[in-house]
Amino acid sequence: MHTGHPGAASGRVRSPIFLALAGGAAMLLLGLLSLALHAPMLFPAIGASAWVVFRHPGAPPAAPRNVILGHAIGAAIGWVALWACVGFEVRGTLADLDDWRFVASGATALAATLFVLEQTSIVHPPAAATTLIVGMGLLPRWTHLGAIVAAAILLAAFSGVVTRTLVRPAAAPIEPPR
Repeated sequence: MHTGHPGAASGRVRSPIFLALAGGAAMLLLGLLSLALHAPMLFPAIGASAWVVFRHPGAPPAAPRNVILGHAIGAAIGWVALWACVGFEVRGTLADLDDWRFVASGATALAATLFVLEQTSIVHPPAAATTLIVGMGLLPRWTHLGAIVAAAILLAAFSGVVTRTLVRPAAAPIEPPR
């Protein structure tokens, strides 16, 4: 089976220790940058992306193009849906969801994002979470879009370095002499 990634002959990384350390290190890096830059680079969907890129490094959803463009498209569409449906009323948490406009915005954002991702062959499931986070008003400022895209770029770069450095391809089976 061809996975397209030199470090994952099966397309999956099977070590829970590697997965935990790599994912945790990526979130620590993004969290520290969030604190230093006062920008939301650590958000739920990027955690799901970390699982994808470290668990299935050779799979299409882990490709840097899909990670970066998926989150960028999801964030942009979520932002437009929020403007169109709500007009950018900032929400505190999902527990504050008591207005039909936020439901409409989230549903619109998700539908549009899924359509665009499918039309452009961008496969990154966590982008659906990103569009809901933005579209429901949890990250409503236009500057948040840049932080989301920057986080996706950094995660893609970090995962590429980590998996190419630490994940070894499986050895080819040795055939007995005939």
